[in-house]
Amino acid sequence: MEKLLTLTKDALDFLKKSLDEEGAVGIRIDTVPGGCSGMTYQLDFVKEINPCDVAIEEGGVKMYVASRAVIFISGTVMDYVKSPMGGSIVFENPNASSRCGCGKSFRTNDSQSACGKCCS
Repeated sequence: MEKLLTLTKDALDFLKKSLDEEGAVGIRIDTVPGGCSGMTYQLDFVKEINPCDVAIEEGGVKMYVASRAVIFISGTVMDYVKSPMGGSIVFENPNASSRCGCGKSFRTNDSQSACGKCCS
């Protein structure tokens, strides 16, 4: 079975620090319509767990994946990349059939099924 989400060491370090600063129990990841390619990743700090989310933990970081996003991010690697302008979370998503130049939005062959009305 393919791993739902993998976090690189840099992503783990960044998320641990961010969670400590926010006092959150984890990070929620969702995919929502938007961006220049059709879908965008949405990350939020979790203070209250949604029972519809798929809970995973890696390296001490708890991630809660919106149930409707599982099909779109399964097998994705999340990284944190530093640059002279700061840093950002980036996604290497094997399900993306295309993505925008900045990597913030993507399209899959199944993107049209992202109705936004599922359990979120």
